[in-house]
Amino acid sequence: MGATVIGYWPGMTEQQLESQPGFWNDDRAWANFMAEQENNPALSDAIRDLNAEAIMTYKTDGMDDEDVDWVSPQQLREAATRLREAELDGSPESGIILETYERGANRLDPVREEFIRDLNDIIAIANWSEKEGATRLTLEVNW
Repeated sequence: MGATVIGYWPGMTEQQLESQPGFWNDDRAWANFMAEQENNPALSDAIRDLNAEAIMTYKTDGMDDEDVDWVSPQQLREAATRLREAELDGSPESGIILETYERGANRLDPVREEFIRDLNDIIAIANWSEKEGATRLTLEVNW
């Protein structure tokens, strides 16, 4: 099943919606990872232990803007950077995080490389959103 993951903030224009950077791997692997957060307390705990909970922000069909846990582009960038560094350093938390990501990974390349590329793509989305004037941000995921 296909998925899309984009940066979203209230008031963004159609041009911004269509011109933002995307995922090199495709969006499905990260969308699957985001869906796992809801039912995997160990994953959520590991992300919180790394002080990267901003990566858990999301919006999907049926959610109103008022229901979103908004973060700043800087917070999202820092969370993705912390996860990337944890994986590169082999931190204990990275085990459950990568294991969970692997369940929905594309597996065209080593899963660790795909995961790091997705984190780099999220950093690019956060940087782009900040340059576009976003003060709060989430990742919108739809299947």
